[in-house]
Amino acid sequence: MNGHQKQKEQSRMMIEDALFLIMEEKPYAQITVSEIAKRADVSRRTFYRMYHEKDEVLHCYFERLCREYRGQNAALEHYDIRRIAQEYFTFWGRYRDTLLLMHRCGLDQMLYFELSRASGAVVKARISGRVRENDRETEYFAEYSTGGFSLLLQRWIAEGMEKPAEQYAQAVSQALLKFIGTATK
Repeated sequence: MNGHQKQKEQSRMMIEDALFLIMEEKPYAQITVSEIAKRADVSRRTFYRMYHEKDEVLHCYFERLCREYRGQNAALEHYDIRRIAQEYFTFWGRYRDTLLLMHRCGLDQMLYFELSRASGAVVKARISGRVRENDRETEYFAEYSTGGFSLLLQRWIAEGMEKPAEQYAQAVSQALLKFIGTATK
């Protein structure tokens, strides 16, 4: 990473941190770009070189988390609900404070959109190594899986993420396997 890229990355992180700090203090709708830039100790010009609006800060944040998740979890040979639930909830559990903050700020719809978008890319990447006859079928499955896991994560967030990730993943996978097993008989 050269000096310019390093500086850009630092500015990006400072802007994200500033936005999250301000979100702790006031409603999201009342936060301005000027406040974010001032708290991040960057100019408005720097902010606008990187983002078009404050929502884009969150969008890019979740995009980065999606890349991180994909980098940590290889493509699957077969769909293993227990493994997927364990990896998924453990990963998102590390971002508990941010997810709960977004929920407290009333950003559940944005959070669901971002989690679904990020999760969809992850599911497609994780099953892309599998031999498949129909790309449309892969997309259907990825969207089905994404929707389910995203809603389960939303539920965990709404419940305050009280249960540890491992315990929540185990409860989710047991319930899913119970019903999937019943449905396939």
